[in-house]
Amino acid sequence: MELDFSNKLEITINNKKPVVLTDLTLSLLGVAQQFEKFVENETNEQHQIGAELFIKDVRSGSIIVELVAQAAPVVPLLWQGGSLKEWADYARSVVEWLGGKISTPPQDLTKQDLKQWNNILEPVAKDGGSQMNFTVSKGGTVINQVFINSEQANAAQNGIRRQLEKLDEPDDHIQRKRVMIWSQTKFTDGTSTGDRAIIESISSTPIKVIFENHAVKKAMLAGDARFSKQWHELAYIVDVKVQTVRGTPKVYTIINYYDEDTFDPDEG
Repeated sequence: MELDFSNKLEITINNKKPVVLTDLTLSLLGVAQQFEKFVENETNEQHQIGAELFIKDVRSGSIIVELVAQAAPVVPLLWQGGSLKEWADYARSVVEWLGGKISTPPQDLTKQDLKQWNNILEPVAKDGGSQMNFTVSKGGTVINQVFINSEQANAAQNGIRRQLEKLDEPDDHIQRKRVMIWSQTKFTDGTSTGDRAIIESISSTPIKVIFENHAVKKAMLAGDARFSKQWHELAYIVDVKVQTVRGTPKVYTIINYYDEDTFDPDEG
C-alpha cells in the first residue's frame, strides 16, 4: 500500500468552545466514511483506488487534522486534481443542497449518508461562531477549500432532519377529514380516467384521484340536494390515502367522504 503524501486534506475546526471528544471522533469518522463511499461510487473494478483516509498529523492551536489517501493509479488519471480535491467539491455541493442553496443533490443520499453528514457538521453546528474548513493541497499548493460556519452547519442539519422525515414517511398513508375540491373531472359512473383534485393541506398541485370502492364514488357523484351547484363544483371532506413517489404525492385514493360536511367553496 502506497500513500500519497504530496496530496493532503487538512480539516480545521476554529472552535469557540471546547469540542466534545465523541463529537470530534464521529465527525472525522463521518469524513472517512463519506470519502470512502464517494470513491467507491466514482470508480469501478477496472480502476480501483484505495478509499481509506489516514491521519498524517494533528497540530496544536485550533483543531487541525491532516489526512492523506492512497496513491491513485498512474493511468488513467481518474480526476485531474486527485480524489481529495474531487471529494471536497462533492462535500461543498452536499452542504449547499442540505442548506437549500441548490435544488438537486450531487448524489442520492441514504439515511446512513445523512446521519454521517450530521456527525461531520455537529462540532461546528453546536458551537456558535465556529467554523470548519476543508483545505486540499497538492505539493504544498492549495487547490481546493471549503468553508462551513456554524450558521451554515445548522442550516444543513435542519435540511438533514427534513430529508430524514421524508425517508421515514411511508409511501402510502391515510389522512383524515381533508378538504378536497375538484380541479378536473372527466369521469362518469363507469370510468375513473382523467380526474384530478386539489387537497391544499397536502399539495397545491392537482393530483390524480381514484376511489377505493364503488359505493363512495357513487355517493359523491349523486350530488347534494342542499346546493344548486353540481357535484363537481362542491367541496368535500374526505379521508384519503396518499400514494407518493420519492416523497411527492402522485395519487389520491378516496376511501371515505363525510356527506354532511359537504359545502360550497365560494360561500363565505
